[in-house]
Amino acid sequence: MKFFVYTVIVLFVIPFQITIIHSFPIGGRVPDVILVIVFLTGLWRGQIEATALGLVLGFLQDIFSGTMGWVNLMTKPLIGLSTGIFYHARISLTPWVISILLMITSFIYGLIVLLFLRASPSQVDFWSAVRVVIFPQTLYDVVFGMIIVFFAFKLFPSPNHKVWNL
Repeated sequence: MKFFVYTVIVLFVIPFQITIIHSFPIGGRVPDVILVIVFLTGLWRGQIEATALGLVLGFLQDIFSGTMGWVNLMTKPLIGLSTGIFYHARISLTPWVISILLMITSFIYGLIVLLFLRASPSQVDFWSAVRVVIFPQTLYDVVFGMIIVFFAFKLFPSPNHKVWNL
């Protein structure tokens, strides 16, 4: 069953990002669905599954988006590996904790991508890129991630998750 779920995720997440999510940009930014899925997989399923999913989705994202230098192939498995640490941690994964961790992860991912871009011949002003690109992208990733968390907590209640009372 787990293999089937991951196969469905791999087959449908990139077309979902390209067709549906790219239809709703805010300020020219769209959430990175793959980052959010790999992040949440790391929190809920552990390091091994999140790293493997990040490797496959990062590879497919680089192939279909044509990004330079295989940035997603290198960073998405690292996101799964680093957030998978919290799977074994003795902290309560409340929506607030998840949103803060996702914000930190998305911001660091944006900084890494910006450093890759600065290494290229087109020099990008660092502080304006942080202010104009990374901060809005981080906020959009967190909002999208929290929508997924909200529906996941409502659809699959667990005694380990604190559910919003709405």
